[in-house]
Amino acid sequence: MREKKEKKKWGTIMFLIFIMVGLTSSFVFFGFSPTSNKVKYNDLTFRTNGNVWVAQINGVNAAFSFLPTDVEGIFAFDDFSSLLQNKFEIDATYDFNSSFREPIALAHYQMGLTLNSYNIFLRQGFTANNTFNMPIITCDDATSNVPVVYFKYGNTTNIHLEGSCVIAEASTNADFIRLKDRLLYGILGVIK
Repeated sequence: MREKKEKKKWGTIMFLIFIMVGLTSSFVFFGFSPTSNKVKYNDLTFRTNGNVWVAQINGVNAAFSFLPTDVEGIFAFDDFSSLLQNKFEIDATYDFNSSFREPIALAHYQMGLTLNSYNIFLRQGFTANNTFNMPIITCDDATSNVPVVYFKYGNTTNIHLEGSCVIAEASTNADFIRLKDRLLYGILGVIK
């Protein structure tokens, strides 16, 4: 009985050694270096070393979750880009009780980081009173000088205008992040 346990133990040790040697030799023969992908879109070069695409646009590095080709198919009913371009401030809002509050909050955060690089302030808020004391921002607050982007649930992923309010509708978590990138590409003039 003891011999069987001893054989199992040595078998396990030999198996682990085999795996370790195999992995080590694969690094030697096949190389192990971080991959850096480059993708061209019009005159821009996008690079990634992970899950973020970075391109230099108007002399500033801008980060995106999706490439332009991944979001250019999002249907935009109106020319929202001209409403959002060349602004000092853009307001972004959503419903506090939305079942998509996490991806929308992430979209707001990432959008704010990118726009800040271009000296555009993204003021974030909710459409109603909230426990975080965030500003109440609705489409009624939208003006041509300070437009509002309202992220909300919709049956289809699209962007449309209601006056100076940009309505960004999506039905999945990932689509809210795609919408954020589509909006940024429009603001920065990458996609018309």
